[in-house]
Amino acid sequence: MAERLNLNEAKSQEIDQLPAFNIPVVELISNSSNVHTENSLGNPWQRGTAIERNNGLISVSCVCKDIVHGLYSEPDDEDEDEDQQPQHCSLIVLHFRFDPVDLGRRIKKVQTAVKFSAINENDDDPVVDKIAPDGRFWVHPTTQKETVTVGAVGKTGYNLLGGELGGELKRDKVVERDVTNAGTVRGAIETLGRNWGSPNTASWTLMENSTDKTGAPVSLRATILVRRNPAINFQAYFALVVTPDNLTQAQTWFKSNPKDDPVLYQVNKSPTNKLYNYNKETINNNKKHKVVNNLGRLNLENPEFSDITLQTVWKNAQKTT
Repeated sequence: MAERLNLNEAKSQEIDQLPAFNIPVVELISNSSNVHTENSLGNPWQRGTAIERNNGLISVSCVCKDIVHGLYSEPDDEDEDEDQQPQHCSLIVLHFRFDPVDLGRRIKKVQTAVKFSAINENDDDPVVDKIAPDGRFWVHPTTQKETVTVGAVGKTGYNLLGGELGGELKRDKVVERDVTNAGTVRGAIETLGRNWGSPNTASWTLMENSTDKTGAPVSLRATILVRRNPAINFQAYFALVVTPDNLTQAQTWFKSNPKDDPVLYQVNKSPTNKLYNYNKETINNNKKHKVVNNLGRLNLENPEFSDITLQTVWKNAQKTT
């Protein structure tokens, strides 16, 4: 009971420091004013669904696919100082979904942020060390021809008895050019809620190709690696901004959504091992749980950790019996 009260107190302290993100267009279809994603009272740690909304027009969600607590490098790594203990870290793999669920709907832009902090405000916050995808990427580039008419205007004439006679000469030139456009995905490590200290937030922005207007990517697999204190549990707040097409915006109720519970991470839990074979494991004799080595050496650009999907085409879907 005391632990539950402490968690609730930590939530109330952090709730006002969230990024200025909400989901103004994704109220649940029940239109209930108190619907949000909560932690289980019996087992509040590391819930699978971080956030979920569906208003009958569009649906968005974020699911934790893999959570691994371990060491940044090997205990006897040559890069570590002899007197320095290996740094502890946690690897969190997320799967975001952004789906229109009604005909003629689309999502033009999505902004998402994951902000980390210690559960106890007196403890050190985790530091976002790496993310994937990281940087700016083009998605579904298209090229189309555009015809531009360029006009040049000149003036000709002469003076006669103090007056000016003349006229304008106009010459048009038709120019054809190839114009390339694309959707974009941007991943960044940021510091939110304060103007000091190490980065505490991972963010991604997804935008559609404004030329063909086919919508933003419908799926994003993203990974975050945070450095942390070995014995301090931590939490993460998830925030989303969704910009749908104009018709969907007009037909959606704009309501203030309550904040979702933070996802609580317990650092002595064993790795979930759902996506990747973390084959370098040791046993921590003090806490009796598995610790994965070399998390800092993983290539987060591998498909297990980083993937963007604009649309999925199911080939051979037509069958004849």
